[in-house]
Amino acid sequence: MTVMAPALQLNDLESIADELVACRADPERFVDTMFDWNGSELKGKAPEPWQREVLRAMPDGLPNKTIRIAVASGHGVGKTALVSWLCLWAMSTCTDCRGILTASNEAQLSTRNRAELRKWFRLFRGRAFFDLTATALISADPAHEQTWRLDLLPWNEHRPEAFAGLHNQGRRILVVMDEASVIPPIIWQTIEPVTTDVNTEIIWETARTSLTRHRRCARAHVRTAGVSPRLR
Repeated sequence: MTVMAPALQLNDLESIADELVACRADPERFVDTMFDWNGSELKGKAPEPWQREVLRAMPDGLPNKTIRIAVASGHGVGKTALVSWLCLWAMSTCTDCRGILTASNEAQLSTRNRAELRKWFRLFRGRAFFDLTATALISADPAHEQTWRLDLLPWNEHRPEAFAGLHNQGRRILVVMDEASVIPPIIWQTIEPVTTDVNTEIIWETARTSLTRHRRCARAHVRTAGVSPRLR
């Protein structure tokens, strides 16, 4: 027997919407308030210090600047959870935010990144405002489904044009490249023009990058993750 969670009342949604507005430039506050850390599923868990360090780095680049975050880590330290938090924060705290999430290969994207994103989306207090499909996180408002979305996009070295044209002047752009060290240069080069949008919040996060990739993320905030397996 499946027990459905009670539907949120209008005043609950308004309260959540107000809190999301307050979290626009504060992803750490978003993570602390938009997930129930005292609930049965998360009780006894909490963001790791290195994850908080990355979350706190975000306001340094907002608003209307390009902020690049490069995270080097091993496996099982909470990198994929962090990626999910950043995706949910970026998408839910700026109207008509557009983004791309890609990874080392299609299997990684669908079995790890999407699975982790689905887990945190299920726990997200503001999930009523969005729909998560097999390939995208989309605004639940039909009027914004094309302009307010995060696409989970596998890369193809022979079709880099799929990553072209991600412009969103005056709004926010999110680019996440997980296991970025194996993503070929042509994909990086195709995405790079997003940084030319003026008066736009541009957040470019790369995870498990090689030293060469870190150097290409000039002016990046570089973080080396710890080894705690608490959040994976």
